[in-house]
Order: sequence, then structure tokens, then C-alpha cells
Amino acid sequence: MDGTTATLQEKLDDLLHQAAEVSVALDRANGTIVGIPHDSVIETRAHELGQQLSRLIQARQMGQLAAHAADFAPCPECGTRCPLERKERRITSIDGSFTAEEPSGSCPRCRRGFFPLPRNVGPRRP
Repeated sequence: MDGTTATLQEKLDDLLHQAAEVSVALDRANGTIVGIPHDSVIETRAHELGQQLSRLIQARQMGQLAAHAADFAPCPECGTRCPLERKERRITSIDGSFTAEEPSGSCPRCRRGFFPLPRNVGPRRP
């Protein structure tokens, strides 16, 4: 691991520990966890927090891809070079639904909208 990777890993580990502490304190404060809970209650709450983190990461990753996407992509139907916009889209993952920004195209020739495949979008050129 290089210095940057190690620093980022250390920061992530610290943030995850903080999130765990805050989650436990919040569950006690709002009454979600009272007394001595059954292991299944603790596990369910931990899993819910993991799913929330998963949705946030997915939305963030997709947002970064959209932000760096090219301004044009080929229409999947006819191959016409079409301009791309960034649009919010509701996505359902195995960890629940979230909103993410995605590149979206509209072909004037086929008169159809499309979300280009990542391999057809590529990085934005300066």
C-alpha cells in the first residue's frame, strides 16, 4: 500500500468506527435498542446501517462516473452520435433504492431516450 492508500484506509477505518459509535448511541437514545437486546436485533440494526452505507457509496460512485462522462455517446439503436445530459434516476439495488445521477441520451433520429453503457460513454475530453 502506498502512502495515499494507507492514509485513506486509515481514514475509512476511523470513520466506520465513529459511525458504529454514533449508531449505537442513537439506537439507545431513540429507543430502538432498550435493555439487553437479542443478538438478532443488534444484527438487524448493523445490517440496516451497512445497507445505508452501500446506497450512499453506489450513488457517489455513479455520480462521479456521470460527472466525468463524455458529452456525446452513440445511440444503441442506430449509432447516431447523441448529446448526453446528466439526469437523476431512481435505482433499486440489493440494498434498497437510491437516487443517482447518470448520463442520459436522446436520439433525434430514432426518437428514443437511452442510458449509455459505461463502455460507450468514456471520460470527458478537455
